[in-house]
Amino acid sequence: MLFIGAGGLAAQLFEDLLKMKIEDAVFWSETETENIFIKEKFKIISTDEEVVDYFTNTSKDFVICLGDVKQRKKMAERFTALGGNLASFISPFGNFSPYVKSIGAGTIILRDVDVEPSVTIGELCLLNKQTNFGHGCKVGAFCDIGPMVTVSADAEVGDNCIVGMGTIIIPRIKVGSNVVISAGSVVTKNIPDYAVVEGVPAAIRFYRKK
Repeated sequence: MLFIGAGGLAAQLFEDLLKMKIEDAVFWSETETENIFIKEKFKIISTDEEVVDYFTNTSKDFVICLGDVKQRKKMAERFTALGGNLASFISPFGNFSPYVKSIGAGTIILRDVDVEPSVTIGELCLLNKQTNFGHGCKVGAFCDIGPMVTVSADAEVGDNCIVGMGTIIIPRIKVGSNVVISAGSVVTKNIPDYAVVEGVPAAIRFYRKK
């Protein structure tokens, strides 16, 4: 599998790849990586020609290891156009129910994540370490879920949301799309689209521009 990016997020996946005893992974980066350990262990390519050759002769699957959601979208389009197939990465070092409803293409789920049955997660999301997703909850596409977040049972998070570290969303709450929730917030009421909220309990501070 080809991993797009060789920065901080790729470094987190690197440890999982070693423990999974995967030795044939290839990384892509147009710039020299500061994570020398990735370069020492795995091959890094940088040109479109090398990418096309990889897709043609090795595997079409690629995972995007970039923290910025706009870059994830951009790279998904770029590498799909080169003939690749956008794939997800789910760390085996967590509690991932076999009865999860669906996980969108391109989503990355890091280690120590707890995902219960009937959960739905959209495409190109990033679920950070030690997050918990209660049964029946829904997370839309293009979301960044920070470390130690809890999305409780039957709660819903819309598309393009950023949920800060340590946030708790209580059961059956609906969070709209394009919402930002500050770290450490406790969400006890429904949140409309484009709202920026913070606090315990979370309150709307202002609205983002559409």
